[in-house]
Amino acid sequence: MKLKLKDCTITAIDGGSIDVSPSCDTCWSGEEWVDYVEVSFGDNSETYVEITITQFLDWLFTVIETDELSNMTREQFDEKMNELSED
Repeated sequence: MKLKLKDCTITAIDGGSIDVSPSCDTCWSGEEWVDYVEVSFGDNSETYVEITITQFLDWLFTVIETDELSNMTREQFDEKMNELSED
């Protein structure tokens, strides 16, 4: 399924958890995992960290249902993703 924004198209969505622990010899070796959502816009993709896929999909289905997504630019989409990661 392709989701159209005002100025581009979302072609794929992925999510999960990634290990963001420092990877150096002198760093503490504890693991630090964060949730992420990766959104592809054609040939480009963006990874948004500290957003759960459930949180993202709840928001996404709401903006699809209210037809806000088709009026949203990529910049507005990025701003909303940053807001979600701060919550």
